[in-house]
Amino acid sequence: MTLGSVFALLSLLTPAPTRLVVDASLLTRLQTLAATLQNEMVLCLTGTVTGAEAVVTGFTIPAPQRSTSDHATFAPCPTEAVAIWHNHPLEVNAGDTIARPRGDPNMTARDLCALSETDIRATSRGSHLFVVIAVDARTWCWWSREQVRDLAARRALRGAAVPGQISSF
Repeated sequence: MTLGSVFALLSLLTPAPTRLVVDASLLTRLQTLAATLQNEMVLCLTGTVTGAEAVVTGFTIPAPQRSTSDHATFAPCPTEAVAIWHNHPLEVNAGDTIARPRGDPNMTARDLCALSETDIRATSRGSHLFVVIAVDARTWCWWSREQVRDLAARRALRGAAVPGQISSF
């Protein structure tokens, strides 16, 4: 057995982290982006994993292929990225003082903090430990890889925010 196969076997036996922590200075930068972006964007969050906790402290931007107000396609994040971040931007009409989710005017920012069917399919096949959705500067949520894979296995059309894994203030 090679050293590489031993590490591969150990990684299968080591439980994946279940808690995501965003460093305060990174959170400020992500909030600024989420508040100002009008098109969807993808970021590869970087950081460290210790036991059941992943702490993200930085990000890189993968090469964009398409970015519109309701869809984004980017090159893959590197395997060392801890999480994939993307936004579901709010709609701001000219003269409107209140931003609201695109489409249904009855939806709230919390409603947009969810995985779409496309999000579920794409991230369930990946190797990243977490996926994060940001809506605006105050609303973001996250799922572990196992939670996303469970949604995919159930063929869920939507992945609602998980209690305790959403921030909306």
